[in-house]
Amino acid sequence: MLRSLNRMAHEIAEHNAEDSPIDLFGINDRGYVVATTLANILTPVFNGKVRFFQLPLKDKSTHNVLEDIKLPKNCYPVIVDDVIFSGKTMFKALNTISNYMSPSEIHTAVLVDRGHRKFPIKAEFYGMELPTKLNEHVSVVVKNKKLQNVKLTKS
Repeated sequence: MLRSLNRMAHEIAEHNAEDSPIDLFGINDRGYVVATTLANILTPVFNGKVRFFQLPLKDKSTHNVLEDIKLPKNCYPVIVDDVIFSGKTMFKALNTISNYMSPSEIHTAVLVDRGHRKFPIKAEFYGMELPTKLNEHVSVVVKNKKLQNVKLTKS
């Protein structure tokens, strides 16, 4: 996982051609842990500012979080999640972010891309592709706010 996250961090830094401040928005709890890990890796390799925020999509606090954030107009926003499957959660996050800011572009990053999209969403930066069957489940295990491993189980 660490090697994949290192590669992702370098790709994000390299893709940010304008060296705009990088703002990572981690979706819910596990996406936030991935975002904080990416931020820790990005900080020493990127010459600009790196910030990270939690984007809680499961409750009503999303609006409060985004209203409190004073984002620069030239930021490089990256929505981060642990696993992308149907694309529904990432689609909701993209809509939420675009309601509160109007960046010229928004990027997506996930640790695991397992395919099976129902929404036309692509993981621009991803750690690994893990093709699965529909009856399988991929989960990123987090313990004490640290990434532990990726687990594949059958439903």
